[in-house]
Amino acid sequence: VSTQSTWDQTNIVPPSDVDVILVAPKGSGLTVRTHFLEGRGINASFAIHQDYTGRARDRVLATAMGIGCGHAFETTFEQEVSSDLTGERCVLMGMLQGAFKAQYDVLRAHGHSPSEAYNETIEEALCSLYPLVQQQGMDWMYANCSTTAQRGALDWAPKFEAALKPVIEECYQSVIRGDEARRSISLNSEPDYRVKLEAELEAVADQEMWVAGRALRPLRPENQK
Repeated sequence: VSTQSTWDQTNIVPPSDVDVILVAPKGSGLTVRTHFLEGRGINASFAIHQDYTGRARDRVLATAMGIGCGHAFETTFEQEVSSDLTGERCVLMGMLQGAFKAQYDVLRAHGHSPSEAYNETIEEALCSLYPLVQQQGMDWMYANCSTTAQRGALDWAPKFEAALKPVIEECYQSVIRGDEARRSISLNSEPDYRVKLEAELEAVADQEMWVAGRALRPLRPENQK
């Protein structure tokens, strides 16, 4: 199945006498800007759909370097769409929210306090473990964590992989069929979409784990100065 069914749904057809290039930073716009102001960059993919001038490659790489990209890897417009939309719906946001909430709810159902459930599910992940994974890799984390964490992670990771892989595959197929793009374009075109979206976002913000997070984040040592 071609991702043409996804990325051409905007009905935007560029003229034939221009370069058509893409730089896609691997992070939010806020992260790109914050890193740039701090004098550091963020990785990005780049693609050339149309090279009219013969200088498209120079231009796309200059654009990547201009926004502070530290490493640029080549892709295609189609591959960028399929990987990006899958990532957003799975590990980067959708699956992350789902996993956080699932563990938080299980802990709460078994009598753990909101503070304990939040700290064991989210705070430790974001403030301690994920930064180490970012710096050194999950292999390093496995080799340098406690014996109990090491054994548990090695035993349970394959179970989560087996459970999640079919869901991620389902999501990927929905992306390359164009279903996800059609849904986004269709919903964003509804006149009352903003009202409906605000209700959805408010429902997430009102979840107990994020209410607990708003109460607990100010208690971090760096926030008590």
